[in-house]
Amino acid sequence: MTTTMPNPARKEVIALPPYGAGQTLEQATARNLHPNMINLSVNENPLGPSPAALNAFKTQLHTASCYPDSQCTELSECLSAKLNVAKAQIVLGNGSEDVLSMLCKAFLSQGDKVLVAKPTFALHGIYANMMGAKVLEVPMQSDLSYRIDDWLDAIACHPDLKMLMLANPSNPVGCTFDANNLQRLIDACPLNTIIVIDEAYCEYAQGHKQFTDSLALLQTQPRPYAVLRTFSKAYGLAGLRVGYGVMANAQLADYLHRVRTPYNVNRLAQLAAIAVLQDPSYLADTVTQTNREREKLSAALTELGYFVAPSLANFLFIDVKQPSTHVAYSLLQQGIMIKPWLESGFDHFVRVTVGLPEQNLRVLEAFKQL
Repeated sequence: MTTTMPNPARKEVIALPPYGAGQTLEQATARNLHPNMINLSVNENPLGPSPAALNAFKTQLHTASCYPDSQCTELSECLSAKLNVAKAQIVLGNGSEDVLSMLCKAFLSQGDKVLVAKPTFALHGIYANMMGAKVLEVPMQSDLSYRIDDWLDAIACHPDLKMLMLANPSNPVGCTFDANNLQRLIDACPLNTIIVIDEAYCEYAQGHKQFTDSLALLQTQPRPYAVLRTFSKAYGLAGLRVGYGVMANAQLADYLHRVRTPYNVNRLAQLAAIAVLQDPSYLADTVTQTNREREKLSAALTELGYFVAPSLANFLFIDVKQPSTHVAYSLLQQGIMIKPWLESGFDHFVRVTVGLPEQNLRVLEAFKQL
């Protein structure tokens, strides 16, 4: 006899959608869909890892049997010197989304209000909902840019706003707030609102007139904040999973340490991250080539008649005017993995990582045939 047992999971967990991580290149290749498969779905660095990081990884592989430094001391010191912040403000994670999860676990409770963009990185909403928070969305304009007045109106309607999450540059769009509007956004938040700026793609945007370093603005005001960054994109270490957050002060950082797992950044990831920080030419080459190729591909797709959202990241958000899953499947048959966007209202968009020149030419030819 079978009995129906009540579901033991929290109701918030039952309601969560799974995160759509997609296939790896190896998984897609194993399906024998195409002899020359390329993965432009997850915004990896197509140049591969820095030689310095690769060497650090190889020379220390024999230490894999030892636990890592739970405090990530040396890496934190390197980041402290680079960013001119106190080491105690830095929290390392298994990717920056690990730090995002810590923020939600440490600070969000049932019913807390969290403001996010629409569309945005799915985990902004998923992790907040996991804690029972109420997620409020601010839609982008029709040209897929942030509209400051919409954000100011939303903040004004919620004086009890607990947390604001903003990807800058946006994922999946690539747009940013400039210095003036980001300052207005910060100033509009209640003094106890936790401001979380997700800068996973900031390296590609730095130096552009439309982008400003949020850390510099946040350091001059009294609200609690966290700036999230990663080694997965421009630094080419996606497979090693290491990201970090810069907190407003050591107390905020301490709360995150209380909810993180003790050895959340593995030993080899720490060593590789330290090495790539000491290889500035690798980062410069990555950004220069990626930004050049992004503009070429965007212009070519626009000439074909597609709407391509202006981007300062290493990807393009493209309106394909048909179900995004159809287009992703079509390109997959041609050996090109892209990300169909499934979010309501944007399921006719795809996100395409900017690859190597020859990969981008394949993308362009595929879009010509759609």
